[in-house]
Amino acid sequence: MLELHREEETIAMKNKEKRRNDRYSCYVPVMCKKGTMFDQSQTTNISSGGAGFVTHRFIPVKTKMMVEISLTPDSEPIMAVGEVMWVQHVANSDNYRIGLKFIEIASPVKSRLEKYFVH
Repeated sequence: MLELHREEETIAMKNKEKRRNDRYSCYVPVMCKKGTMFDQSQTTNISSGGAGFVTHRFIPVKTKMMVEISLTPDSEPIMAVGEVMWVQHVANSDNYRIGLKFIEIASPVKSRLEKYFVH
């Protein structure tokens, strides 16, 4: 797990200049749907413009997918359509780090997401 954390820091430093929104560390469940396949995963960070997550499936760059992110156990999940911007294999594992940009997200959902960062 320590190795994954160090790798996340390196990736974050490389990608920071490309991001339009500040990312916040956030380790919550995310459900991804690509076509008819679902994959349960966990976010590593999130912003109003996108999210990073770890998954055991390789997902190609430019893939569009529906994501459902559970910010808290007692609230409705955030739902958005995102596009994979980058993929990186996690060393010594079968996992991949994914950088996802939200391309379709309803205004009320985006407002809920922005309020989440205030708390």
